[in-house]
Parts: sequence; C-alpha cells; structure tokens
Amino acid sequence: MSEQAKEIEALPPSLQDFKAPDLPANKPVLFFHPYNFHAQKVLMVFYEKKIDFFPYVVDLCNGEQYSNWFLNLNPKGDVPVLQDGALVIPSSTHIINYVESKFRGDRALKPPHNTKAFDQMLLFEQAMARLPVGTLSLGSFIHDDLKLVPKAPFIGPVRQSCLKNNEKVLELLRHSVDDQATNKAALQHKLDIQLRRHKLASSREDFQRVLDAVRHFLLYAEQELSAQAPRSEWLTGDELSVADISLGLLLHRLYQLGFENQLWAFGKLPQVEAYFLRFRQRESFHRLQPSNFAILREMWTRTPGNYKLGAGAGFLGMAMFAAFAHK
Repeated sequence: MSEQAKEIEALPPSLQDFKAPDLPANKPVLFFHPYNFHAQKVLMVFYEKKIDFFPYVVDLCNGEQYSNWFLNLNPKGDVPVLQDGALVIPSSTHIINYVESKFRGDRALKPPHNTKAFDQMLLFEQAMARLPVGTLSLGSFIHDDLKLVPKAPFIGPVRQSCLKNNEKVLELLRHSVDDQATNKAALQHKLDIQLRRHKLASSREDFQRVLDAVRHFLLYAEQELSAQAPRSEWLTGDELSVADISLGLLLHRLYQLGFENQLWAFGKLPQVEAYFLRFRQRESFHRLQPSNFAILREMWTRTPGNYKLGAGAGFLGMAMFAAFAHK
C-alpha cells in the first residue's frame, strides 16, 4: 500500500464519537433508518395518520445505534424508537400500538376489537412477523444462482457493499458487547440473532426454506384476496390496515431484491400482483421512499471526522448512487 493510501485509509469509527443530538421538545421524535423494514412500517403509519413528528436518521452504517446516547434510549440498539416527551417506545409493534391509541382520530389503521376484521388483521400480522425479512435481503446478495432482477438501491456494487457493511456492523456489535457493562446482555442477545441470521442466509439449503415459507405465505394471501375480490381492495375490508402496510412493504422489499418474477408476476399470483400495484399508488408509500440528498447529507455531517477522509469516495459515492437510483 502506498504512503498516500495509508494516510487516507478509513479508520474504524469510535462509538464515543457520536454525541447525543439536540432534539425538539414539542413533538414526537422518531429514530429510524430509511431502508430498515420495520422503520418503514412505522413511517408509513405516521404518514397515513398525518402525525406531526421529528425524524432523526440513525447512522446504522457507522454504528450510531451502539453509541452510549442511543443505548440509553434502547438497550437493544435497534431502530425504530419513538420518543414522545419523557416516554420512550422501542420496536415497531409497540410504537404502532401507541400511536394508534393516542392519535386515533379519523384514520384508524386497526379494525375494532372483537370483530372478524380485527382477527384477520392479527392473523396476517402474526404470520408476517415470522418471515425473516433481514435474512431475505442478506441471502439474495449471497446466492448468485437465484437469477434475480434487483432494483435500486440493491443493485450493482451496492450489493457487495451491503455484504461488506454487514460484516462491519457485526464487528461493531462485537466491540460494543465487550465494551458495555449495563447493556451487555441485550447486545449479546442481538449478536446471537445476527450470527444465526448470517448462518441461515449463507446456507443455500436453509435459505431455500426461507423462500419457500415466503412463497407459501403469498399463496395464502392470494387465496384471501381472491375470496374478497371484488368487494374489498384490502386484506380486512375497504380501508387500509396495519396488515396491509406490512404486506405491501414486504412485497416492495421482495420487488427491490428482484423476487417478483419468481413469486407473483406474469400471472403467478394475479390478486397479489394487482394488490401491490394498488399499494404503490398510496401517497404515504411515495412519501416513504428516500428521494433526495437531505437524509444522506445529515448522515454525512454526523460521520466521525477520522472516518470521513478515507471513506469519502466509497461511502458517499455509494450513498449518492443508492439515493438517486432509488427514485
């Protein structure tokens, strides 16, 4: 390696470089990342209900989720997290339950309790919660024999960058487990889950079982949609519900990864295909898609200085490519 290359080589970011941000006190604050599946679900709920909130993008790439200030919010180091005054709510399920209760208004996303529609919604939610979306993404990057047609941002060199970043974040998590005292058990549990996910995604046989589970679920969704057509456009009736947000975003992630031709396109699952087209017309879905430089600029300004010098071309170039191609 040349002397110049050594000088600009990226140094591992220190978790202590991330400082607690100054946040508004007059509105809820949502800590999220725009490509995190569970954060997308919460964001779409917020947009559907037209909730006024402050968005804070957590820099997952450089380990901000394992910094001391964020672990004080969520000892598990996960996004999304909602802070509403002194109340801190982690996990997408708990956040959605909270905002559905507090901001119910004229736009309820859950049917009334003790109704058939509520039971249907709960059944779909429980079934989709068992599908390992993170494993789907990781496995699609690993196994080239799948012959996928991926879309932005999961295309070209970004796929390899995602694999490398997965290893980097695992290493940051290992260091965080070693360094933390108060949050060690929660972070160790998360590390164990991440390692199992990587093992599951890496095995072609095991990953095929994941794909088969997704295919069986979509067949079930096709049957349910067929039984309701043409009376209802959505899973539980005429109005979009939380279950529809989960299913629509699952289909969108599968579409981005390039699985649609294998799973539902070209008449394989016509009801699912039509459903996905309807879902993509929602205003809240369009607002969900990162489409400008603002988010990336925020993340770049918070990237530790010792990391920027070497990472500039690779990190920012990849991030810009992903953002612009995603639109």
